[in-house]
Amino acid sequence: MLEQLREVAGMGGPAASLANELLVLNEQYTTGNLNKEEYQYLVQQIGEVRASQELASDEQACRFIVNAAQMIFMV
Repeated sequence: MLEQLREVAGMGGPAASLANELLVLNEQYTTGNLNKEEYQYLVQQIGEVRASQELASDEQACRFIVNAAQMIFMV
């Protein structure tokens, strides 16, 4: 999933911005800059709130970001 997020992050646009944010959060969690609760909260906010707000006109991109957030949430 992280590799797919990297691909989307390089494409530009709102989905790329959210994909990049998920990657940054994952890196911060991996390096210990975020604890598990912080990480899960922020990932959940991107997957549940921001994806639906920022990608309302692009259902496919919205589903991808929501799915990606759910997958990396289960760390």
